[in-house]
Amino acid sequence: MIETILLNSFLSLILVVISSSSLGVLVLWKKMSYFGDALSHSILFGIIIGVLFNVDQKLTLILFCIIFSLLVVKLSRNNYFSKDTMVMISSYFFISFALILNDFAINSVNFTSYIFGDPLSVEKKEILYLAIIACAVIAYIFIFYRKIIIVNINQDLAKIEGIKVEKINFIFLILLTITIAISIQIVGIFLMTALLILPASIARIFSKSPLQMFVLSLLIGLTISIIAFNVANSFNLSISPTIIFLFSLTFFVILISSVILKNNTKSHL
Repeated sequence: MIETILLNSFLSLILVVISSSSLGVLVLWKKMSYFGDALSHSILFGIIIGVLFNVDQKLTLILFCIIFSLLVVKLSRNNYFSKDTMVMISSYFFISFALILNDFAINSVNFTSYIFGDPLSVEKKEILYLAIIACAVIAYIFIFYRKIIIVNINQDLAKIEGIKVEKINFIFLILLTITIAISIQIVGIFLMTALLILPASIARIFSKSPLQMFVLSLLIGLTISIIAFNVANSFNLSISPTIIFLFSLTFFVILISSVILKNNTKSHL
């Protein structure tokens, strides 16, 4: 029984890493780190709505994430504030609204489990969902790879070449929101944000091409997650904080080492 729970937990983590580390590269390129973080936190509103109206939790979270994303896109089209400002203000609104509604709920929600996640509670059905999402993300990058690169380099150039920029960006946004919505109950808000940013950030230090960054982000994400998972189980530690700590530690060590190496190289020239 325990082995089955650990296996399901391990598989779910690997599938989340495949999706998040791949999408994380695009998140960095598009400078949308704040968006992933804000969406992850705002999802608390989707959780409380699902509880209050007694509807399917995952469906509620997916719908909320899509609505949040579309709302931010619409609100960002103004002449007063930048997109990141509107994202953060929208996030604060939904987080505060969720906490207020929770105070009125008959059966209040314990948000702690959603903040830190519970990988050990994953079921086979959820693993299937995660597998479908992971395949969809990989297929999206594989099919639209060249177009994604051109869109991120210069959207005007992409439009001249006949690339449907809105379509490429919309599919990315949908994949990102669904990945967060499905994964958040398993890995938690904190780990979800970390898995979107840290593997891609570490890969960026080493990468010399877009393809290399995708591959390295995936490999780094899987390697560190597997090591952290085994360390957490061996020493009876919480899985999510252990993974975040190991990712962050790796990032700082590599970044500091690369800066020192670069400075030393310059001093010798």
